[in-house]
Amino acid sequence: MARILIGVVVAIVVIIAGNILFPVPRAAIEVAAEPIGLGFVTNALLTSFILSAILIVVGFLVGSNLKEKPSGLQNILEFLLETLDGLVTSIAPKKWAATFFPIVTTIFLWLLVSNYFSLFTPLLGSFGIVHTTDHGGMSADSVTLITGDREHLTPMHKPGAEAEESRDEGEAAHGEEAAPAEGEEAHGEDAHEQQLIIVPLFRAPSSDLNLTFALAITTMILVQVFGIWERGFSYVGHFIRLDGFSKKGIGMGAIDFFLGLVELISEVAKVLSFSFRLFGNIFAGEVLMIVISSLVTLLVLVLIFGLEIFVGTIQAFVFFILALVFFSIATQHHGEEH
Repeated sequence: MARILIGVVVAIVVIIAGNILFPVPRAAIEVAAEPIGLGFVTNALLTSFILSAILIVVGFLVGSNLKEKPSGLQNILEFLLETLDGLVTSIAPKKWAATFFPIVTTIFLWLLVSNYFSLFTPLLGSFGIVHTTDHGGMSADSVTLITGDREHLTPMHKPGAEAEESRDEGEAAHGEEAAPAEGEEAHGEDAHEQQLIIVPLFRAPSSDLNLTFALAITTMILVQVFGIWERGFSYVGHFIRLDGFSKKGIGMGAIDFFLGLVELISEVAKVLSFSFRLFGNIFAGEVLMIVISSLVTLLVLVLIFGLEIFVGTIQAFVFFILALVFFSIATQHHGEEH
């Protein structure tokens, strides 16, 4: 009991001392990925390009320097790829295993790296492009500018900002007699403290619903492509069942037709479940780390990294195994052994 009390006291002292010695500015929590001034490019999309380039470079370097007795990174990658290959071979039809393997393995590796990148959110979320804002920001005194000055910061427009601006212009046009005196205006400006908001340059791609949705819909399109490739246009008849009316009668044919529509709806639902499951888990993890980082020091935040690593690995594996199963079902004929 005494050891437990001593451990609790030590933990409290570490938390208090860490907050005093290593204060961490709180990263902003935004559901949608933020544009970073490069046209349509958002911080999540920019990070996606960077992580993809890193995977390509690492793959090229390891592949061009293969050794008979692997060690280090080559050993890890070979173990990982052999494990994934065993899963693909045991689940997919023999005819399609070699085709499915590079697709689902690429998805797994990209998601794994993307999910692990979210561990840096409390740190990277505190660096980025600074804008002024009317509400929802932080005190200007708590933000350190690396380049530029506060007088030349661009405003961050939020929904309804245009309407507020036009309303203010309209009120000003009705009469100048309502304008406050110079002393009052200066006092008002001093009372209204400047608020700043930080748009992070980097964000985990899997915490952006747009990218998880794009990956999910691409996967389900490939499911339909492989199904038609293997079974021809009879695969479409799995969803639009019209032959049941002539073979089974009107009653059973209507039931068959309804079941086909249910199958079609389930295919669409898979896109939503794919995207929201991945986005929800990774985004929730980021929010958890941001909130904890605003309460305690980063030294204590490391304690929950293990949980986030576990969740990121599981979510990448779930996406991998479900994509593989859906590919396999689409290319299998009824009663086929593989």
